[in-house]
Amino acid sequence: MKILIAGRKGGSGKSTITMNLSVALAHDGLDVIIIDADRQSSSASWALERSTCQPDAPQVHCVEKHNNIASTIEDLDSRYELVLIDPAGRDSEEMRSAMVVSDVLLIPLRPSQLDLDTIPELLKIVQQSKIINPNLKVCAVLSLCPTNPVINEINESKEFLIEFPEIKLLDTIICDRKIYRDCVSDGLGVVESTLSSESIRKAKKEILDLKSEVLG
Repeated sequence: MKILIAGRKGGSGKSTITMNLSVALAHDGLDVIIIDADRQSSSASWALERSTCQPDAPQVHCVEKHNNIASTIEDLDSRYELVLIDPAGRDSEEMRSAMVVSDVLLIPLRPSQLDLDTIPELLKIVQQSKIINPNLKVCAVLSLCPTNPVINEINESKEFLIEFPEIKLLDTIICDRKIYRDCVSDGLGVVESTLSSESIRKAKKEILDLKSEVLG
């Protein structure tokens, strides 16, 4: 299965979701590899930290590849059970070439108008890709959401996305939690955290729920 985690705006939590999703899948005993197609190399740096500092943790493989990555994705798909693709948060050759061979496009979106405004142009790219890859499933997840229930940005974003039936908005909401940043710096995923708090419990549930929805 090939899962492209991408969008047209940076800062949406794309790489954090890639890392945490890969760990959750690896703990299910699946053979997982990340293709880091972002020249910032966030996922690759995390994977190196994981292999160095967490040798007993389930392995998550990672390779870096740029420009046209379609053939690399298909080659790795023949050798791994799950391929997660992490391109830069913008329109790029990496994102477009991945879109024509992926099974799922997962779009992380912050609940902000600047993020939501990228959807119409992104859908144009999706429609072009579907000429070659008509079975591409497109879904979105609200990411880096405020934990304060008084803030209404989540509901406003949901109402906005109703106007785009081509995109399935997942029920899972990924909140802006410090534990995500702490785990990344140690080469971990939140599902591996041994700390105990309500925030950590909720973060673990977010990732496990996301995994279930994406694979479902």
